[in-house]
Amino acid sequence: MRLLWLPDVLRSAGLTVHEVGGWRGRGSTSFDPHGIICHETRGSRTSTDAGEIYVLLNGSATAPPPIAQLYLSRTGHWHVIASGRCNHVLVGWAGPFKGVGNSGLVGIEAQHALGEPWTDRQYDSYVRGVAAIRRRTGWGVAGHKEHQPGGYGHASVKTDPSFNMDRFRRDVAALLSGEENTMPALSDAEQEQLLKFARDNNYLLWKGAQKPDGSGRTDIRQHFYNIEATLTEIKANQMTMLGKDWVNEQEIIDGVLSGLGSKDLDDAVVALRAAFGERAAELAAKLAAAAGTPAA
Repeated sequence: MRLLWLPDVLRSAGLTVHEVGGWRGRGSTSFDPHGIICHETRGSRTSTDAGEIYVLLNGSATAPPPIAQLYLSRTGHWHVIASGRCNHVLVGWAGPFKGVGNSGLVGIEAQHALGEPWTDRQYDSYVRGVAAIRRRTGWGVAGHKEHQPGGYGHASVKTDPSFNMDRFRRDVAALLSGEENTMPALSDAEQEQLLKFARDNNYLLWKGAQKPDGSGRTDIRQHFYNIEATLTEIKANQMTMLGKDWVNEQEIIDGVLSGLGSKDLDDAVVALRAAFGERAAELAAKLAAAAGTPAA
């Protein structure tokens, strides 16, 4: 079996997906998956996507390549590494997939260092990606630390991923059941106000943030991530935003600020903090840079 549907299923969840060259033919066809194992790479905090993916493609002294079917960057972006069987686990001695090994399990390696906090962006993307795969397959999910834990007399014991797997499974289940609340800090009225702003000011970005289940509901975080990605592209292409060569991206910036009730970036920070916490100032600074005005 080859999981050639992986990119489409992840993209259907509104995720950014990159296809690593050769992925369609990579990995053994001796593969009958019925479960998902969550990993973290345990590289350094300064590791790059290229470096992490190199290891997954080329293996290590203890793990022949390819090492996992999927890689999740700190950016929240997904990379499809292989479609067939990979070498990411031993035959497990505990957990829901006890007695199962690589031939029955899909591996997801998330870029993450030992002791590093999980950002909302990466954790949320992890939840959304696993939920998308589960929606397609119905497969269960376990952490590497549940599959190869200590205390069983084995030398190769694991402690990844560092987040609570019970909470992770609850978050995945909540997403699948439509009960998730991506902005628990906001009241219903405050959420409705932000959602109205999204509809009124940035229809295309609003559509891009809608959930793929046809419910018409939206993920407000995804809405702002779409805006942030647009601003990153503006900077990368060195577009001129003021005085000449006006482009549609300027209308997006203006829509964000006006939709938040003010052209004042201080007010933007206050409004964004409710949805993004510490990332509010960071996002407002990017808005300011793209708009050509100093950040507050």
